[in-house]
Amino acid sequence: MAELQRKKEKVEKKKSNIDVLEEVLQDVTTDSSAPSKVETPKFEKETITHTLPQIQVPSRTLTVEKVVTKPVERISISELKPGTVHPNVKPILPGWVSKPWRWMIPEDPELKQQWLITWGDFLLAFARVLNQHILDLQEISLVYPFQNGILHKKLSIPQLKAISEYLIEQEKATWWDTDETRLRVYWKTLNSFAEEIFNYSFQNGFEMVTLYDMVKMNQTWSSLPPKDLQIIMKLMVKSKKASWADSEQKTIEFNFFS
Repeated sequence: MAELQRKKEKVEKKKSNIDVLEEVLQDVTTDSSAPSKVETPKFEKETITHTLPQIQVPSRTLTVEKVVTKPVERISISELKPGTVHPNVKPILPGWVSKPWRWMIPEDPELKQQWLITWGDFLLAFARVLNQHILDLQEISLVYPFQNGILHKKLSIPQLKAISEYLIEQEKATWWDTDETRLRVYWKTLNSFAEEIFNYSFQNGFEMVTLYDMVKMNQTWSSLPPKDLQIIMKLMVKSKKASWADSEQKTIEFNFFS
């Protein structure tokens, strides 16, 4: 009986050791805390835009100078009252209009040359502000300041002719008639007028113009003598800014992009 009891205790002890071993293994292999959830990292969505560099495409451009397109008034000198100052003339009046000796031609050659230069420059400015291209010497001898009623001084016709001859020598004027009573003054060159007409036509969408059209534009060149407007048309054709649009050479077509 004693032997049987010992075997029974041995079996129970072995069983107890196995249970303890199982419990230890259970503790080692099993995390008592709740299993952590492995989350996939979240990346913020970023919108990627591919901006291509701007490519400068060469284009044929035309650079034009801005032209004043307001109507230009042409003031007749014959309508100016003697002794009065026209509003257009007033801003260009020089300080020496109050000096009596300016109405006398100096005898000294150097002083005479300076006298001619002074009056010649003023005569051109006078024609420009009145938008005149042909001056009648008799007419201008009657208006201020060529006739200065305050000083009781007046330029004579011979004096005005001397000033005119000086301007002709400088290629700024020509006689308009054989009697040398009217003077064609060039306060702006025909090439300058040609450039202005070209730019004006581009800005206003005129592809073709005739001599009549240039007169009707009512600009500074509109009062030019017809023969000068014809010369201007030829200058534009020669410079390849325009081409003849008819066989009679009365109409030009502009070459804005050539």
